[in-house]
Amino acid sequence: MDNNADEKSLSTDQRPVGQQDHDVGSVESIIDHAAEKKVVKKIDLNLITLSNIGNANLTGFSDDLGLVGNQYGAAVSVVYATYVVFEPFWNIMLKILTPKLLMTGSCLAWSALTIGTAFAKSFDQLVGIRVLLGAAEAAIIPCVLMYVTMTYNRDEYAVRQTYIFTFSAVSGAFGGLLAFGLTRLETAGLHGWQWMYLVEGIISFCLAPITFLWLPNTVNEARWLDQSEKDLMSVRLERNKGVYDADERFSWSEIVRCLKDPKLYLQSVSHFGIDTTLYALTTFMPKIIAGLGFTSTINAQLLTVPVYAAAAISYLVTGWLSDRLKVRSPFLMGSLASCLVGYVILAVPNSSIGARYFAVFMVALGLYSTTSLNLVWAACNNAGYFKRAFATGMIQLVGNSAGAAIGFIFKTQTAPRYFKGIHFAIGMTCMSMCLTALNMWVVVVTNRRKRSAIAKGAVDRPELGDRNEHFLLYL
Repeated sequence: MDNNADEKSLSTDQRPVGQQDHDVGSVESIIDHAAEKKVVKKIDLNLITLSNIGNANLTGFSDDLGLVGNQYGAAVSVVYATYVVFEPFWNIMLKILTPKLLMTGSCLAWSALTIGTAFAKSFDQLVGIRVLLGAAEAAIIPCVLMYVTMTYNRDEYAVRQTYIFTFSAVSGAFGGLLAFGLTRLETAGLHGWQWMYLVEGIISFCLAPITFLWLPNTVNEARWLDQSEKDLMSVRLERNKGVYDADERFSWSEIVRCLKDPKLYLQSVSHFGIDTTLYALTTFMPKIIAGLGFTSTINAQLLTVPVYAAAAISYLVTGWLSDRLKVRSPFLMGSLASCLVGYVILAVPNSSIGARYFAVFMVALGLYSTTSLNLVWAACNNAGYFKRAFATGMIQLVGNSAGAAIGFIFKTQTAPRYFKGIHFAIGMTCMSMCLTALNMWVVVVTNRRKRSAIAKGAVDRPELGDRNEHFLLYL
């Protein structure tokens, strides 16, 4: 593998800035690796809750707000107008404002706006709330990835992302069950969809104080670690300075350097295609399943549960293998292929109900793997912090633009088969596979050049981030 030399020579994942090999050895010698594993397991506790507007449209949502034509699709899409703009901004501000303040503030804002959605009376009010919701939500998932890179080694990113995206998948499954129960409520003058948003917002609001109390700005300050564990994490962070330096300060030159990196553009455009799949399925899955003949609200929502469960299990396995083998792109390509197969089956006009339900599962198997692994791949191959923050933020900005477009591609008028949208998704998935293959070639060529420089005696300079010749890229 292209990063084997990392393991043999203690690369930037393990070398403190400015220290030579014998210094790294001294750092390694004072780490109790068994204790380190226990502490890392203790740190692996992060929960992210996401709202799913998809379940609301089968519960009287459109009728109660007087939505006509494609206004439902517009309401789905408008949130991304602010979401995509704020992603790179919040990624950079995470380190400046500190994770504790930024994440707590965004959680409170998201909760308040979700509760407010329950009391929207018109399309205009709904759009206003969704625009603000996008700005608040942009500080959640993107910043969680950056927090992972501030805390873990490069070969630990994917598994930690599996936790985050698995919670998202589980929340999708739970959302279907929650919607099933709440949409039966018709009490206190509120309809079922209003209760759904109200309860989701209140639950998230109650989690905000926990976020403030339990989320440390740096892991070696966590109140839930004892002093010996904090000391061990301090050594671990020092060892990882070549990837993340807590003392790094913002510099515009890092943004310029990121903009000159061809990998940024390959992965950004690829992510647009990847997110087409994500938003198509998560937003419109209840409607697609309803089109299988299960037209009632209850059946459509309940049948989303096993699909989300399969998505969660698939990504848990993929993420674990990706970290274990220290490669990203082969698993990304495999997940994209699974999505492609599913979409092709859905595009067949005369396919049976069983085949189409199987196709939804095939798409779901690659649902979170593709989205997460493309970002993890970028996070692994960009250093220091602000270049990584801007790169992953821009990739998500371009990718999440698919969310803004998807409501107009999967138009209400084309339900329940959404052939036009399915054909678009097939094209985007093929595009992402081609761009992923091209990015793999860039990584191989770059590592070949770096290995040649190392063989000629290039000095290990971790302070250069990914410009360091000893910083080998992950394939």
